[in-house]
Amino acid sequence: MLVLKGIAASPGVAIGPAVLLPGDNFAVSRQYIEPAEVKTELQKMLHAMQKTLDELDSCEKKVLSTLGAEYANLMSTHKLILQDPALKDSVAKKIRTEHLSAQAALFLTLQELASAFDKIEDPFFKERRNDIFDVGKRLVNNLEGGKREFLASINKPSLLVAHNLYPSDTINLQENQVIGFCTDVGGKTSHTALLAQSLNLPAVVGLSTASKDVKNGDTLIIDGENGLLVINPDRYTLANYRKIQREIKKTDALLKTINHLPVITQDGRGVKLYVNYDPRTDNKENKRLITDGLGLLRTEFLYMNTPTPPTEDDQYRMYLAVLKRFDMRPTAIRLADLGADKMPDFPLDEFDKDANPFMGCRGIRLFLKNPELLYTQLRAIVRTACEVPAQVKIMIPMVSTVEEVRHVRKAFNEVLKELESAGKKPLNRVALGAMIEVPAAAIALDGMIGELDFISIGTNDLIQYLIAVDRVNQEVAHMYDPCHPAVARTINQIIQTAHKRNKRVCICGEIAADSRMLPVLLGLGVDALSVTPRMYLRVKNNIRNLNFENCSDLAQAALLMGSSAEIRQLIDNNKNEDS
Repeated sequence: MLVLKGIAASPGVAIGPAVLLPGDNFAVSRQYIEPAEVKTELQKMLHAMQKTLDELDSCEKKVLSTLGAEYANLMSTHKLILQDPALKDSVAKKIRTEHLSAQAALFLTLQELASAFDKIEDPFFKERRNDIFDVGKRLVNNLEGGKREFLASINKPSLLVAHNLYPSDTINLQENQVIGFCTDVGGKTSHTALLAQSLNLPAVVGLSTASKDVKNGDTLIIDGENGLLVINPDRYTLANYRKIQREIKKTDALLKTINHLPVITQDGRGVKLYVNYDPRTDNKENKRLITDGLGLLRTEFLYMNTPTPPTEDDQYRMYLAVLKRFDMRPTAIRLADLGADKMPDFPLDEFDKDANPFMGCRGIRLFLKNPELLYTQLRAIVRTACEVPAQVKIMIPMVSTVEEVRHVRKAFNEVLKELESAGKKPLNRVALGAMIEVPAAAIALDGMIGELDFISIGTNDLIQYLIAVDRVNQEVAHMYDPCHPAVARTINQIIQTAHKRNKRVCICGEIAADSRMLPVLLGLGVDALSVTPRMYLRVKNNIRNLNFENCSDLAQAALLMGSSAEIRQLIDNNKNEDS
């Protein structure tokens, strides 16, 4: 038995035989043609491009109907790459002037495009490189007359093992008897991981050597809960994971029955439970959830895939639809956290200066350098609050100083006065809060809390900044540890500082759905949690099975622990005592 540790990309447990995806390296030798063959090769290339475009059109429609607009946009991105004149012109030039075959000209052009992305050490750009080669793989396939589809040949439920999976591969996994997959490379933010989550396929990525360690037919366990791949498990391990699978099925059945029940601990402590919401991926299942409101509306997508920033009216229409969707419930809208891995397509000079974009000009820093973006978004949000009586909250991302909060508060007040002079006034008070995700803001919160109406803790960034580890880098991902003593102590300091000024605190990062850390968060006194729709009922069920008094004792003990191992042991011992 061999156990590999990777990155948990999509939850769940899958057990079955291994199927190795053949190498997807479509390197082409430098094949030359005769001058008389140039015209034929150009026509061959144009035909392949049209066929590939037709395939992407078909795939886009299929994804739109099954997974929603967000994933259909991925196919749109691939179509834009395919239709880029630079791609077509470069291939045609190599065929005409260097007398290369269409395949060789295409491969060299793709190498040139991808090499630019290789120079940028950032997961977001490496994913864009994958998009280029995904399109290239389709083109080469069509240039060669269409290869036999490997996935279609899988004739029984299997677990796919690959060095890498392109999004176009992933989209077709479920209908080709693949019940889970693992890859050597990849991170939580990759398109492949996001698609796996939407398809409910357990997945582990960033395993480094899985495609070398696994043989076709090996029995595998993909543990998408803990980021583990078990190769040829022993009888005990196999039996244990089959038990876990049965428990997951029982839990899923139970969750369907608690939707209408209150979010309350066994001893009567109520907790607000919100959802992190994205209107592009809304579906019937999400709409059935009975939630306390919307804890995080990300707005960056409004700025993506567009040559110009969204207008005030564009934003207003989207916010209005969301507020109507959540009617009178609280709705927290985050100002666009642009930068880092969320780069707009329109030009902003600040991005060109960032050697380290995750710590550079992103979030509120970028908005203060581009005040027209801040002003437009504030106006759109406040205009919406003038139309519907929802409890609108505005969150400032990436705050590190009180001056940043004051700048936003000033702009916010100017928008209120301007609209009031035009006869418009919010039907309910609009609250202004901050995302506490930078350690400096957590430590100096007492100096800015007076400027804020509420606090939201963005633990995804807070943890990686506290521990100085990139959580999507497979080389150090194992060091991204919510159980680190600094995490509980920092969250406790934020909550205590806010509560002294009667300000409520919500946690909207991945830790909010972490069953291990949940009793600690409740015990520290957090007022609300916000989780993805997929995790909502699971978290509600966990809360309803906890005792707040026990959680409080556990949290106080955790604050005294000196290591992650001690905190994990403390939590595990407490869990065993409760059971």
